[in-house]
Amino acid sequence: MRHTPDPSRLKKRSDLHLARKLFHVSGAAVLLIPYLVLGFSRETMAGMLGAILTFVMAMEYARMRWPAFNAVTARIMGPILRDTELDRWSGIPFYMASCLFAFLVFPHHIAVLSILYLAFGDPSSSFFGVLYGKNRLFPNKSLQGTVGGFLVCALATWIYFRLAGLSGEKILVFAIIGGFAGSVAELLPLHIDDNFSIPVVSGAIMALAFWAADLPLV
Repeated sequence: MRHTPDPSRLKKRSDLHLARKLFHVSGAAVLLIPYLVLGFSRETMAGMLGAILTFVMAMEYARMRWPAFNAVTARIMGPILRDTELDRWSGIPFYMASCLFAFLVFPHHIAVLSILYLAFGDPSSSFFGVLYGKNRLFPNKSLQGTVGGFLVCALATWIYFRLAGLSGEKILVFAIIGGFAGSVAELLPLHIDDNFSIPVVSGAIMALAFWAADLPLV
């Protein structure tokens, strides 16, 4: 029995990897629909995320500890795994940890926006970067990807605030700030998994924007 997964069968960072991007987006839907539509409390969401994070971390530890288990999970998770994640933790626990952080630390609107930037801004930057990225800003980061991420985050911010009842010039200003927050958070060459850094950094930027505009942090 082969216990070592074959990296050549998995996607690279430079691949379009649509299945991973769809998984990225669906993760936010799984979290935000219970919170925004079904009315789950922040405490309930934090408890649910904490339980999921604990389970995912146990699975990642088991993958690294037992090659046979790693081989099985790599076959199951193959459509969303990258080749570099065979011998290190995947982005899933970082995704869950950042969403938990958002619910525990950020006020309501900022928590939701930071998760939206993670779900839509990050895969959009990658999508535009892979297809059109020619002008490199940092390793694995391109001008085209950053602009694409900016536009998607700005649109997500505009739609969210429209649904939340904000109108007038403020919604346009916050859409621009949201695009900036999401794209800068994705662009920064931090030595942290971007599934964790994007919500934290973008949420901090939006918190500063709310404070500067004297909007209630609720």
